[in-house]
Amino acid sequence: VLATRWFENPRVRLGTALFTISLVISGCEGKAPVAPPGLLLSRQAQQAGAAIFAANCTICHGENGDGRGQRREGMVPPPANLKQPPWSDPGSAGRAFLAIRNGVRGTAMPAWRTFSDQEIWNVVAYIVGLKG
Repeated sequence: VLATRWFENPRVRLGTALFTISLVISGCEGKAPVAPPGLLLSRQAQQAGAAIFAANCTICHGENGDGRGQRREGMVPPPANLKQPPWSDPGSAGRAFLAIRNGVRGTAMPAWRTFSDQEIWNVVAYIVGLKG
């Protein structure tokens, strides 16, 4: 029961729907990469990802990844709350990787193609560790 309550929140449903739609539109469905073994639980990867997140992502997603960054006002849709599924779900890590690499159409989420694959996986590891 608790696992499904998060989905009762309208913002979570909207975010999940937009995430899914953006993946279908971008052609990413079913082609998500797989995280390197052990990386998502690696404290070292999470710490490296936290530094990248702090420098590049908090302005929109907030210091805690809850979507309440300084730039969130006026964003439609608002920045994702990364502490909630699908973002914090290890099973969606490959899709989160693609969202960071390619951006998310129809949102303010840009493509971060200047990051290496390792840097993106480190950010994903950090996000997975945010579960709230």
